[in-house]
Parts: sequence; structure tokens; C-alpha cells
Amino acid sequence: MARPATRIALLWLEWAALFVLAPLALTFWWQPALLAGLLLLVTLATTWWLWQHRKFGRAAFWRAPNARHERGQLRRLLRRLVPCLLLLAGLVLWHSPERWLDMPRQQPVAWLVLLVLYPLLSVYPQELIYRAFFFRRYRRLFPAKQLRVWVSAAVFALLHVIYLNWLAVLLTFVGGWFFAQTYARTRSLRLVWLEHALYGMLLFTLGLGAFFDHRHVAPPADNTAQHPGHPQTERPAPQGKQAVMQWQAKPGS
Repeated sequence: MARPATRIALLWLEWAALFVLAPLALTFWWQPALLAGLLLLVTLATTWWLWQHRKFGRAAFWRAPNARHERGQLRRLLRRLVPCLLLLAGLVLWHSPERWLDMPRQQPVAWLVLLVLYPLLSVYPQELIYRAFFFRRYRRLFPAKQLRVWVSAAVFALLHVIYLNWLAVLLTFVGGWFFAQTYARTRSLRLVWLEHALYGMLLFTLGLGAFFDHRHVAPPADNTAQHPGHPQTERPAPQGKQAVMQWQAKPGS
């Protein structure tokens, strides 16, 4: 049987591989199918681990142990959502009005499909991994609750480095902190699922979707052409990065 120090060291290695090395590897070796497959694999593994965890409980896959905590936190997150909505809407209208509501205006069917599938296929797996699993599996590494909140937000933001723009990382760090605080207070997956889904759909609706769209991440350059007699190919900037560059280039930015 492994010694406690060895178990802690292995836990650190597991945490680093899952929450640090994997997102960084995807950044340098971008493949949408790989991201989807990795998310599915990790979701299944974390679900199995939580299912076996004697203190988690089957009901914890959805609701909080104490419903009274959920009601109070629901009011809190809705109050927080309103100023965030106004801030993001004002930012888009002030700095990039041409992007205002671009997805519902230009791609209404895709937007409606996103509203249905995004909370189910993207939000819930992420919250299962970055909140429920993270808070229990790595409690020995981050014993203080607020430390777990900050680290959860940081690694959640790191996941979004794959989109190659600073705005995606900044917004997901703030959002990750919101979600981690909600989960730390309630242990309710359905509350953080709702909160995450609302903010995500808000971003895609208002006109910030390009910053979080994997279709706009450019693949690595083809190195087969990097020899004499062939023009050198470069990795084009993804649309999300181009959007950030355009924002920065505008007067007053």
C-alpha cells in the first residue's frame, strides 16, 4: 500500500495532468474531435469516481443536500446576473456594435440549437468535472474552501486558453469564480449548471460567441511545406483572436 506522501505526490501528478497539461497540450495540438473525446472520457471517469464516493450520494449529481441553501443562492446569482448582463451588453454596444446579437440575427436556427444543446452537452460535464469532482477529489491538495474556489476558477480559465484570445480566459476566470463560489456555498450541481448555462448563452447571444467558438480556432500549420521550393505556411490567427486584435486596434481601446 502506498505511503501517504506517495499518494499525495500521485494526486498532484494526476491534478496537473488533467487540469494543466491536457489544456496546454490541446492549445498546441488543436483537434476538435480530440477535445470532444477527452471531455467525454473525463466526464465518464469522474462520474464513475463520484458514483463510488460514499459521501457524495446519488442525489448530489443534481441537487444540493440542503434545499434552503439553494433558494438563497439562486436569488444571489440572479441578482449578480443582472449587472453582468448590462455590463457585457454595454461593452459590445460601445466597442463593437456590429457584433450586437449577431448569432440570433444571422444564424437563428444555430442559435436555437445552441440554447438547447449547450447546457446539456457542454455545461453539465464541465461543472461535474471542475466543481463536483474537483472539490472532492483534490480537497487534500487544497484544504481551504476559498483556495479551492480560486484554483477551480484558475484551471477553468486555463481550459479556455485553447481559443487563443485573452478575453475568453478573462471572462471564464470571472465566471469560474462565480460558479465555484456558488458550488462551495451550496454543493448544488443544478445551481452551478443553471448559472453557467445562463452566462454562456448570454455571451453567445450578445455577440461574443466568436471568442468561444472552436470552429474559429486555426489548426496547426502544415510543416510538410516547410522546405526549399515550397512557400512557408503560417498558422492564421483564429477569428476569436482576430476579434480581440480588432477591438484593441479601435480608437479609445
